[in-house]
Order: sequence, then structure tokens, then C-alpha cells
Amino acid sequence: MRLNHFLALAAGGSRRQADGWIREGRVRINGAPPESLGISVEPEKDRVTLDGSKVELPEECRYFAYHKPRGLLVSRRSQGGRRTIFDVLGASIRGLHAVGRLDVESEGLILLTDDGALSEALLHPRTALLRRYRVWVRPIPDPKTLRLLAAGTTVEGVPVKPERVTHEGADRGLGVLLIDLAEGKKREVRVMARAARLDVARLVRIQFGPVRLEPLAQGAIRPLTRTGIDALRRDAFPGPASGARLR
Repeated sequence: MRLNHFLALAAGGSRRQADGWIREGRVRINGAPPESLGISVEPEKDRVTLDGSKVELPEECRYFAYHKPRGLLVSRRSQGGRRTIFDVLGASIRGLHAVGRLDVESEGLILLTDDGALSEALLHPRTALLRRYRVWVRPIPDPKTLRLLAAGTTVEGVPVKPERVTHEGADRGLGVLLIDLAEGKKREVRVMARAARLDVARLVRIQFGPVRLEPLAQGAIRPLTRTGIDALRRDAFPGPASGARLR
């Protein structure tokens, strides 16, 4: 098994992150630094350490859905004293990482896992995984504004547009929209809304691929079912490999 793949599975990161750990000199194989990024290891025989601590493959990867409340960072490190989801959930998610991000003002579904290969595949642009958001905006959009929102804009210099925009109605003076995206870029929904002259009052991610937020209460976490895990793997690894046995 390639070292970066092993580290992604054993330490709960992505292969890219694992390559960074190797470059930074944080990894040892049987007490010696790896000879190259592409080196392979035998998990049953080799002793691999990260920052001096032995890392091992989990018996089986773990998968959770979490309903992130507004005001929490999806980050390992606090910024400006703000709490993170890892501060709040503590030991219950030790060794897990978040699949993608939600900004601090946003709420909703976050997937947590220690399956680095799966999360990397889910986030790759070629997977085009559905992200569905319920968004409360002001003013209540008229047909012209909805067309402008559906036309998209640019995010970080890249043209983006929603897969679909649905006007669900009004709620206490706010327009309620369902917005579907095929990939996630930083604050993409908010940037598109601003380009359509809409102010986002509330944003909740309600679906990520085949996994839905409901009926998970705000701040609650639950393990994914076998059916849900298999559905994620089919989306991430289409074809014969999607039926592979979970590690």
C-alpha cells in the first residue's frame, strides 16, 4: 500500500495532506524517514509513526452525519477565539475529519469520517456530487432576480452556476429558495446570491450526495447506515469498484 494512502486511512486525512506530512519530515517508517513520496508500506509488518506516534489502520472506517449549528467553525484550529465543531464534539469524533466545509454563518449537514480516500473522491470536481441548500433571502425574489441567480457568476475567478434554483415561497418577509450545486467552492451560494442582489439571512445545507439532513436535530450527530455508506461509495467510485468491501 502506498504510504500516502496508508496515512490517509490511518490518520484521518487526505492523500494530499499525507504527502504534506511526509514532506515536512513528520513521518517515519521503522524509525527512518521515507525515501520518497511514492514509497509503499506493509501495514502488517512496518511501524509507521506521525509526529512520533504510531498510526494504524482502523478495523473499519467510521462515517457520521452532523447538523452543524451557526457560529461554529469547521476547522481543527480556532480562529479569533471562535469554537470549532471539534471543540464541541470532543472525543466522540477523535480521528475523524470533515468532508468539505461550511462557513461559520452557515448551518446544516457535515459528513465526518476517517476514510480519507472516500472523502477525497467525494470532493473531487469530477464526482459532481449534489449539494442542496435551503436559503432564506431578502428581498423576496421576483422572476427577474431568480433568472439572474440561475445564470450564475464567478467564484475565485471561475464561472459557476447552480444546477437548479427553486423558489419555495416566503417566510416572515424572506424568500425561501432551494439551491442545488454540483461542486463546492468557498462561500459559493453567498457569492451567487450577492451577484443577484440578494442578502442571505440564513443558509442551511440539507443534502450532500445521497445523505439528507432531516430528521437530524441541530447540534446532533448520528452514524451513517450501511445503506448510506454504500450510496456514498457508489457516487465516489462509480463502476465495479463501488461494491468493494469497506475497510
